[in-house]
Amino acid sequence: MNSQVTLIPLTENRIAQDYKMIQKNEAYLESFGEGYPNIKNTNDYFLYLLRIYGDFQNLELKRFTICYDNTHCGQIGLHSFCIENFTCQAEIFYWVDEQFQGKGIVTKACQSLLKHAFEVLGLDLLIIHCLVENVKSANVALRCGFTYEGISNLDNTQYKKFIKTVEQYRIEQKK
Repeated sequence: MNSQVTLIPLTENRIAQDYKMIQKNEAYLESFGEGYPNIKNTNDYFLYLLRIYGDFQNLELKRFTICYDNTHCGQIGLHSFCIENFTCQAEIFYWVDEQFQGKGIVTKACQSLLKHAFEVLGLDLLIIHCLVENVKSANVALRCGFTYEGISNLDNTQYKKFIKTVEQYRIEQKK
């Protein structure tokens, strides 16, 4: 069977469906220091997205639902955009429902997002941070051509865990 991974832009009318997927995976996401602790309903999620992305045109270009054989199974996207030394960069985030892990889904989704970020959005540099103990996430970065840069500490006050130790990976657009 030839399984297919697709990315569907998150639009305003898909927020409720996306929020249900987050609720289902809340404990799993929190185990990696992620999750959405201050979001209690669909409206909170809507406001959170607007705060991060500003408007839905930005959201549709930068945040996606991962589908595996037409089943919604995770999220991938870009955040923390900045320009530093004339380099446009962003950070990639991703997660997939536990029952869909080990199928290469996140690797394929990340490869699609890389192409989108470099070719459509014109970014120069992408970064992935993953917890030191999250070997699966680190392997995704390496399979997608990212280079390991080292270990750092990130402030994570949103989750009442002030610092988390992460590995950083980067990839630059080939010019």
